[in-house]
Amino acid sequence: MKSACRKLVLLVIVSTMIFGSGVLAQDCMYNEAPMLAEMVAAGDLPGVCDRLPENPLVLSSGVLLPESFVVPEIGEYGGELIMTWQNNVAMKETLFNTQNRDDNTLSPNIIEEFSYNDDASVYTFKLRAGHKWSDGAPMTSEDVRFAYEDVISNEALRPSIVTYLKTGGVPSGSPATLEIVDETTFRFAFDGPYPGFASSLVSLGTGYLDIIKPMHFLAPFHIDYGDADEIAAMVEEGGLADWTELFNGKDVSGWSENNLEAIGFPQLGAWVRVDGPEEEVVTRRNPYYFAVDAAGNQLPYLDGRNAVINQWANMEAAELMLFAGEVDYFWQVSLGNIPLYIENAEAGNYAVYIYPNKDSRMFFLNLTFADEAWREVTWDQRFRQAVQLAIDSQDLIDTLYFGQAHLPTIAPADYDVDAANALLDEMGMTERDADGYRLSPSGQAFEILIEVSAGGGEYSDPATFIVGYLADVGIKADFRGIDGALIGERRRSNEAQAGINWNTAPLFAAHTYPDYIPNAVWAPLWGAWYDTDGEQGEAPPDWIMGLYAIHEDLVSHPPGSEGFISASATRDAWLYENLPFFTYVENPGLVHVWSNCIGNAPDGPYHHGSWSSHKLVYFKSDC
Repeated sequence: MKSACRKLVLLVIVSTMIFGSGVLAQDCMYNEAPMLAEMVAAGDLPGVCDRLPENPLVLSSGVLLPESFVVPEIGEYGGELIMTWQNNVAMKETLFNTQNRDDNTLSPNIIEEFSYNDDASVYTFKLRAGHKWSDGAPMTSEDVRFAYEDVISNEALRPSIVTYLKTGGVPSGSPATLEIVDETTFRFAFDGPYPGFASSLVSLGTGYLDIIKPMHFLAPFHIDYGDADEIAAMVEEGGLADWTELFNGKDVSGWSENNLEAIGFPQLGAWVRVDGPEEEVVTRRNPYYFAVDAAGNQLPYLDGRNAVINQWANMEAAELMLFAGEVDYFWQVSLGNIPLYIENAEAGNYAVYIYPNKDSRMFFLNLTFADEAWREVTWDQRFRQAVQLAIDSQDLIDTLYFGQAHLPTIAPADYDVDAANALLDEMGMTERDADGYRLSPSGQAFEILIEVSAGGGEYSDPATFIVGYLADVGIKADFRGIDGALIGERRRSNEAQAGINWNTAPLFAAHTYPDYIPNAVWAPLWGAWYDTDGEQGEAPPDWIMGLYAIHEDLVSHPPGSEGFISASATRDAWLYENLPFFTYVENPGLVHVWSNCIGNAPDGPYHHGSWSSHKLVYFKSDC
């Protein structure tokens, strides 16, 4: 019997008395779901102790959320959660756990242990012995080596190394060196200090599939491992350009774990995509998932999760299903229909929660838009200060957010039309056109076109208000709704003038999500210049170079240290004064709706309320 199966003996004996729906495998001290026990009995699956790693992760109180948010009960196995589709943010498995996205609370998840040397230049990581992919194949440090050396560092597949794998977490840093110590242990070494490396591996944008890939599945499609003739035949049959297109089509990133291409792809998360109706996203439990609850029951509790409709494309239909009691979980970034959700709560047998979003909301101008008059105006600090003063944040909070948001702290919250007009006059925008709108200081017409999603919602609804606020100080503006995918393309190609987006103020994550430095949203050319170490894009002006210097000082300090706190304050002061974008509300509420039949739904203010990817939520047997 494996060593893991000797653990928690007394605890699990008690659990079998209180946890009737679990099945205790013979000669094993862990429970498994009845659907898996049936597969074991039929000889289609190994027993739970042969599926779990030697030291499973125990998801108990305080691991994923503070105890003040939810103290998880021992749940019951079974049932399929019906939900309206959401993006994959809440579904990614991470290398570490954090409490409510706080990078200072790293705890084991896929990575069981980690340590680093005195100057934070060498990090040693240990995987869980006996950890397996969802198809039962062993997951080892060889999967890390394959991911780093054969995929990430392969120029044919990846033209450049991602920034978080470079010294200091900056584009000019040297790529890490990987050392494989043994089957479960590996090291990343940098040629200088990198105190934020561990945090960078648990950010919103980074999942385990970024540095651990199932080599046994992907190697046959890689030119250095697979049969050349077979690869050539697959390329020809698929009408592909070369082997790299074939490989990338088989690979799955951390943002795509539930997409169609993920069917059959080995994973480590609690859920895997399976075949189902074309219009639905159907996932089922991973029988090799590496976590158990406090009583030794392999997680997740739910047999499956079915996303039966894409709510973002058809919100009205999703809401009608919710009101009819046909949905177990639903969330929405806009508070516009919150009275309607509350009104129908009894009929739909659900409870409505408003969780404060850690992501704030901003109006932005593309500061690298290629127009002489545009740059003359927008690069003037006084203009940006005037725009911030012209925005009535309290009006937005009262009207669009039903009071469920906070005034900005990362930017001035004052609403002062007179002060805004004075700044615009001072910078030379005194002449006006026939309609009364201000001209640029050099006498050219000036107008702001705000591009927002045609579908409406929280990233579109404020546009009407912002156009009005700007008109009040003589700035001509308008907005248009376009396809969401086109918005992203136009921003990245430097064609968009302005828009509405999120940022992570005031809790900017310097090591993991530094959206306060130029990026594809508000300064694509400057962002490209920095990201490529000057090879692409456009060199920024001195005032932006000052922000980059602050950022690089900030990431040189360990998160939470005195140096980090001091550098963060310097950054915040710079942003408050220079206003490269306009944060108009912070921590706006998000609507999360849970069926009353669901247990372990968090009462506290959790970010993106589908906490723990639903690993610990369950259906109450008495409901």
